Amino acid sequence: MDNNELMSKIQKVADESVAEHHFIRPAELTLIHIEDKEDGGKDVYCLGSDMPHLVFRIFHVDKDGNINEERDIKETARLTAHYNREVKPTLKLVPPAVEENGEYEIVLESRLENGGVEVKLRSSVGRDVTMIEVYRYFDFRSKIFFVTCIGLSFPGQYLFSVTPDSKHLRLVVNNSEDLRKRVDMMGELLANRLLPSYRTIADAAKVLSGDAKARVTLNDKDGKKVEFTCQFVYDDPETQTRFAFFRRDDDEKQGVIMTQDIFNNNRLTLSNGWTEEQKAAAERIRELMKTNAAEFQKNVTSFFADDLDFRYKAFKDGKLQPNPAPTAAPAASTTESK
Repeated sequence: MDNNELMSKIQKVADESVAEHHFIRPAELTLIHIEDKEDGGKDVYCLGSDMPHLVFRIFHVDKDGNINEERDIKETARLTAHYNREVKPTLKLVPPAVEENGEYEIVLESRLENGGVEVKLRSSVGRDVTMIEVYRYFDFRSKIFFVTCIGLSFPGQYLFSVTPDSKHLRLVVNNSEDLRKRVDMMGELLANRLLPSYRTIADAAKVLSGDAKARVTLNDKDGKKVEFTCQFVYDDPETQTRFAFFRRDDDEKQGVIMTQDIFNNNRLTLSNGWTEEQKAAAERIRELMKTNAAEFQKNVTSFFADDLDFRYKAFKDGKLQPNPAPTAAPAASTTESK
C-alpha cells in the first residue's frame, strides 16, 4: 500500500485509541519517516497536531499490515533519538515540522466547559498545535513562568516556560540541576493538589506585569474609609512570612504593611495581629530596604505571585495538608425492562 493509504489506516488506529484511553479528541497526524524492518514490517514516525516537535508517535506495522502504536515512552524516546542522530543526517529533505525550533507562538487560549484551558500554538514553521494546559505557575525565585500542557489524543506531557513578552511558549529541555529540583518540587505539590494555577497565561501576564493591582479599604483613626494599593511584597525566608507593602491612594507618603497568607486565600493581617517574631522581622526588613537595596530586591515579588519555597516547606512540615482527590459522581442507577 502507498503512503496515503498507510497514513489513513494509522490515523484510524490513532482515532480509535482516543475513546479507548479516554482522551479528549483525535489529532491529525503528519508523516515524518518510514523505516523498513528486516522482518518485513515498518516503523512509522508521526507528529500529531497536539504535540510539539520533541518526540514522535511511533506506529509499528507488521508484514501483514497490522498496526499498533508504541506505548512505552522510553522506547518512543529511543526511536526519536535514533531518527534525530542516525536517520536525519542521511536525508537530503525532511518534513518542515522536523526543522521547527522549541518556541511556539500563543495564538489563542480558550476556556473549556470542564474548566480546562485549550491553547492554540503556532510553530516556527507555521504548523498549528493545539494542547490542553494543565497548570500555570510563576516561580519568582527562578523568575520562570512554567506551563505544563498535555496532548488531546495521547498521554504526552510537556513543560514550557513563558517568554518575557507572554506571547510564546518555549519548551524546557536539558534542565540544570537547580531547575530540575524546582520542577520536581512543583510536580510533588501538583500531585498532592497543592499547586495553585492562574486561570490562563493571559490572566497571569496581566497581574504579574502590574496591570492588575491588589487593593484594600481600611478605616483611618477618624473612621473614614481609605483606599490602599499594594506596591510590592517581600517574602522573608527567615520567618516564612510574606509582608505586603500598601500605599495610600490619596497620599503617597503614607502606607501600611500587612502580612499576606498565601495558604488562606491571601488573607491580610494588620500589625496588631502579628506575632513578636513577625514584628521583629518587619523592623529588620525596613532597615534592609534602607541600607541594602540589592539584597532587599532578591525577596521582592508581586502580590499575585506564589512562593514555591514557602509552599513546599509548609507541605513538608505538615502545615499544608494534601487536598483530597476529586471524587467521581455516582453513576445513575438504571432499571432494565424484562
